[in-house]
Amino acid sequence: MKERIIELRDVIRYHRDQKGDERCWLDDFIVWKTISGKDITELPTYEEGMKRCRAYFTLRSAESFDETVADVIYDKARWDEDLTMIGEDGLRYELANLENAIKKHRDISGCERTVDDDRELYAVLPEKLPADFRLPREEDFLGTTKTNAGCPQFWESHHTCLGKHNLHQWGPCQNGSC
Repeated sequence: MKERIIELRDVIRYHRDQKGDERCWLDDFIVWKTISGKDITELPTYEEGMKRCRAYFTLRSAESFDETVADVIYDKARWDEDLTMIGEDGLRYELANLENAIKKHRDISGCERTVDDDRELYAVLPEKLPADFRLPREEDFLGTTKTNAGCPQFWESHHTCLGKHNLHQWGPCQNGSC
């Protein structure tokens, strides 16, 4: 159970620790996959991808870095030490708590997840580190002002792809799949 708890915590940490251009709605699928076993593999249309990118920019970005909260554990080596001090019932509770937080995050309808929904997901982590929800300027994130950055260029990089996709990397896919 401890390994499973650490696996779920680590994937939530990965989601929390993405910054700037690396923050993306596709990262949600990396977290959700840990409980469903499914990842996004079908290429959305350019229009659907951009719709989700625009919603992400509007609802899941913040102007400034989150303030530090009380009881932060900065030492990464201590993040999971609580697991050594709890028994089997406590481990079951922690595992259920993590799974329920991920399901709740997943089950929010459509593109309506907000910064607060992400904060609620991250609140299940023992270290209580703040997340950096700042995104690049709108014209950089949703435009084509930067080379190899921005949503339009990401979706364009996949426009010739066929078959299964790894949408957690830039295209184009090779030999029909990413």
